[in-house]
Amino acid sequence: MVVRRHMRTRALVILGVSTLLLAACGGGGGSKPAAAPSDSTAPGGVTTTSAGVANGKCFTDPGPQKARVRFVNLFTNATYPSGDIDVWQGFSGNDSCGKKLATVPFGTASDYIDVTASDSSGNWSTIAFVAGSRADDHQIITQSETWKGGEQVTIVFQGQDPKSGNGPAAGADQSFFESHSDINSTLNAVPAKALIAIGAASIQYVVPDGSWRAGIAGVTGCLKTATDTENTSTSIGGTSQVPYAVTPGSLQLSLYPSQPGTCSGKADYGPVTIDAPAGSRHFVFAYGPDARNIKLLVLPIAT
Repeated sequence: MVVRRHMRTRALVILGVSTLLLAACGGGGGSKPAAAPSDSTAPGGVTTTSAGVANGKCFTDPGPQKARVRFVNLFTNATYPSGDIDVWQGFSGNDSCGKKLATVPFGTASDYIDVTASDSSGNWSTIAFVAGSRADDHQIITQSETWKGGEQVTIVFQGQDPKSGNGPAAGADQSFFESHSDINSTLNAVPAKALIAIGAASIQYVVPDGSWRAGIAGVTGCLKTATDTENTSTSIGGTSQVPYAVTPGSLQLSLYPSQPGTCSGKADYGPVTIDAPAGSRHFVFAYGPDARNIKLLVLPIAT
């Protein structure tokens, strides 16, 4: 089952002056290479910015719509295998009303950040760069949303097809709406169960044609989604985020090859520990700079 709301890729382009500018702006950030990834629970090691200094006049007033957004840095390619990302609120690196929101190391997530629409219609945009720069050739992704108000969203930055020809820093993203069940009911909490949504979109070009099934230590066989039958088990791969409702507890989760699909023997990735009480929700993201260094990132979804 696909949990993804949308997947967007961006070529590097020079953006023109927009009339939809944001209400605040901020400074820059440093850059450092990250160490090789390890199985972990996020967030950690993230610098967030709560206020900025205006760079110029803003031509619209902020709207009343507010949302909570966090950012996950799983962006990797041959040029930038495991670096930090600077995340800005704005429409381009030259947006006079832009505001720096966070610097996110590779393999981690920011805290949830309160953001406000840029105008009365609810328009809002974010842009990510290789840390320490706002140059066009260091732009990874732009993402726009129209807030209704009250959304809670996780935005994951990841690599794009290396054959796209879009430049060494061009990336892709996925947005996961954790509230508003009319948008994404597959992330709703399940009574008396723990929800785990597992995805491998960030390694679809790192491990081409990879496909896995999920298993938990002490449980026979592979996990099943609500739509699986006794004889079927959904594979994890591509851009899908596969949700499983499981028995609560301290879980040791691993990803196994989709063939033979028994979820026994040697796992490809994991195990990683998930403390998953009843009613909890977690993301698990496979990530890594190369096929020999794939890890699992556990990210709790706030209630």
